[in-house]
Amino acid sequence: MKAERKRVAYGKNNKQKKLLEKIQHMKTKSLLIAITLLGYSSVLFADNCIDNLSKSIARIPEAQNININSFALNLLKPFSPELKGVKAMEILNADQLSEQDYKKFKNLITRCNSGEYETMVSTNEDDEMARILLKTKKDRIREMVIISLEPSEISLIRIKGNIDPKQMEELVNDKK
Repeated sequence: MKAERKRVAYGKNNKQKKLLEKIQHMKTKSLLIAITLLGYSSVLFADNCIDNLSKSIARIPEAQNININSFALNLLKPFSPELKGVKAMEILNADQLSEQDYKKFKNLITRCNSGEYETMVSTNEDDEMARILLKTKKDRIREMVIISLEPSEISLIRIKGNIDPKQMEELVNDKK
């Protein structure tokens, strides 16, 4: 009788263990799926419209891409005080655009209403577009983006750093 009870009790414990293992396995799977989805969503939403535009221009086979990092800028600063506060620059240019590329860029620029950037200048003349966008934080310019689109050419200049707006004002006034 005791042996029979042990078998029955053993059978119940074994079933409970298997059920608990299945539940634990499902929890682990659910957690992994949630982490994966969170990772993908953060990657999808991390890019802003300027990043997307920059990547799209860089994908054009004949595009020219110039990146100037902080080391190179620090070498130039003694000769050019206007670069004070500038940490990095990226210059992208692609000419001889196809009509399809022109329409794609026009659509990207038109839809680019990122809350991160404040539009300082926006012009649309015939088939040409130009934008100057600023990203600011604590009364400092963190990024300036200049975009120019023509039917045959697109240019994007990105200046990143910690720039005093007064410095930009002085620079503009000196060039008049």
